[in-house]
Formats: sequence, structure tokens, C-alpha cells
Amino acid sequence: MRKVVFVVIALVMVFMLLAPVMAQELMRVRGTVTKIDTETMSVTIEPEGGAKVTVIMGNAESLSRVKVGETVESRYTVSEGKNIGKRLRKVSEGCE
Repeated sequence: MRKVVFVVIALVMVFMLLAPVMAQELMRVRGTVTKIDTETMSVTIEPEGGAKVTVIMGNAESLSRVKVGETVESRYTVSEGKNIGKRLRKVSEGCE
């Protein structure tokens, strides 16, 4: 019986520690690239009718696929006040 209680308590503690990580919501921004900064590995996107969003991407390869003026979509999470990019892709004209 003691072992069962110990296992249950251990599982509860693991889930409590993982809850903030699992709770990160995947955000999305779609708009025009206004700036690409290869030093900070970031891209600034201005959605139509909205405020600019800067997303930090993990590598320069993802930034090399887009250019200033192109329409893109980025998916990201917010961690410690920074937008951490998970995906960055060009959006074809006429696609929604």
C-alpha cells in the first residue's frame, strides 16, 4: 500500500511540474515581413490592421526562406516575454 501511495504522489508532482510547459498556447500571426534580423534570429511581421510582432526563430535557415515584403505565417509560443518561433512559412497569394 505504501508503494502505491508513493507512486501516486510522485505522479501528481510530475504533472504539477509539467503543467506550465503543457499549458503554453501556440500563437499565430499572419502578415507582411517588415524586418529580418539575422543577428538576433528574428523576423518582424505586421498583420493587416494589427501591431507588429517580432518572433525569434531557432535558426538562420528558416529566416533565409522569407524576404522583406512577403506575406508569411508564423506559429510561436510566448516564453519569458519572448515570442519563440516554432514555424515560419510563406503564404501564397490568394490562400487563406
